[in-house]
Amino acid sequence: MKSIAFVIPVIVSALLVIALTIIDGGNSALLPTTSPANVSADANVYGCEPESLDDVKLNFPVREPTYLPEGYRLEVVDIFSYSMPPGADNVVTLYYAKHEMCHGIQPDYPGDVIVILVADIEQPAKNGDKFAQMVINDPVEYFKRDIESYNSVIPDAAKLIDKPESVIPLARMIEVNGYVGIAREPMKGYNVFIINDGERSKKVVEELSEVRAGFVNFYHEKDRTMYIIKSTFPVEEMLKIAESIR
Repeated sequence: MKSIAFVIPVIVSALLVIALTIIDGGNSALLPTTSPANVSADANVYGCEPESLDDVKLNFPVREPTYLPEGYRLEVVDIFSYSMPPGADNVVTLYYAKHEMCHGIQPDYPGDVIVILVADIEQPAKNGDKFAQMVINDPVEYFKRDIESYNSVIPDAAKLIDKPESVIPLARMIEVNGYVGIAREPMKGYNVFIINDGERSKKVVEELSEVRAGFVNFYHEKDRTMYIIKSTFPVEEMLKIAESIR
């Protein structure tokens, strides 16, 4: 009988935040709704995504960081819609790099790229989204639950990859310019292969050469927007970026 291999990417992420529900590109079924009207002429000609917020149309405020590690600049702007009609884009992803980029990348394994995802919370809340409503009503309680949910899966995830729990960093509460949020350090990436030949199953754990991004995630209460910064930089450096978003 022919063997069947199942690949389980170990995504140790229990982020039940609006930012994950709406904009975690590695785990959600987002539908790109970028239309020609929303991109610059050059982007259309060369098939690249816009490279400036001036080239896209958004119905919510997006603040860029004034601090970035040396050499980094905005290279790609990508917009999405979550449970909304085309044209009502409520998620934007900003890709910062030291090299030229034409399109976005998988934000969970960004290499040396810094990814900032920004989601509008106000309109989804008005539309009845329970996660958005929870964020607006009590962001502190929301993130506390988020941390509990995230950290609760660590024992099972560690067991799955045959590693001690200490290899998986804990999520923790943070504060960014008076706004509440959570953060987690980068970590090694793993895949788990389950090979089934019809008679028995065999598990193979693959340690990836790529580093899985850490994150700084906070709710900008004044704008009612959610920010997630994803990168392989330490949380300390990502906090500097977050604190420059004013």
